[in-house]
Amino acid sequence: MEGARQNSPCSDQMWYSARRRCGTSDNGGSWKMRVVVADDHALVRDGLRLLVQSAYRGCEVVEAASFGDILSALRDEGTIDLIIADFTMEDMHASAGLRAVKRSAPLAPLIVISARDDMDAQRITYKSGAAAFIEKTRAHEKVLETIERVLAGERVFAPGITSTPQKRDTDDGATPLDELTPRQQQVLALLGRGLSNKEIAIEIGIEAGTVKVYVNAIFKALGVHNRTQAALVAKQATGEAAKPTP
Repeated sequence: MEGARQNSPCSDQMWYSARRRCGTSDNGGSWKMRVVVADDHALVRDGLRLLVQSAYRGCEVVEAASFGDILSALRDEGTIDLIIADFTMEDMHASAGLRAVKRSAPLAPLIVISARDDMDAQRITYKSGAAAFIEKTRAHEKVLETIERVLAGERVFAPGITSTPQKRDTDDGATPLDELTPRQQQVLALLGRGLSNKEIAIEIGIEAGTVKVYVNAIFKALGVHNRTQAALVAKQATGEAAKPTP
């Protein structure tokens, strides 16, 4: 995938940070890069961790299996210099999850790796504020090159993503899912997989009555009246497939 070179709004700050991350400080000392690697498959996380650590000696990698784990790491692990995350993780829809990550760490470049390579997935990633999108089938050969480019302040996407106006874009690229809390987003993601309230309750460890409260709040926030409509709104906002409960 050929990337489109763009300067980030924070490119000066990111370039200064990049010098530090890559092992050079203003006084000649060394710096340790701290990276979050997130994927819901342990083997993928292991591969990415080994790849990054092979290129950046002394790099500290924090592993995450969900968007929620990323947000916890950003809250609990101190300064994070780079985030590499899967596009699809089950606890949140991609659009909401990626935006939540960027809100929590606006200056940390976010590289998204995805098994999907359709234009919708790339647009969702671009509009979230992420720095780059990589096809998972090409991740091994592209990750290190992409890291260098985003640390230098570039955004790396297919040219059509950055040059073609999108009908669904708003002034800030927001979607209806941004009105939901992280827990509501999690419930909506499970609802979209076709789970009943009882099954959702078991999945996330809360009472079925609490799930019903969340579902009603989701309906109100999205302006819908049933589970099928809620799943459809989520699908339209994210470009992801949904399987609503009848």
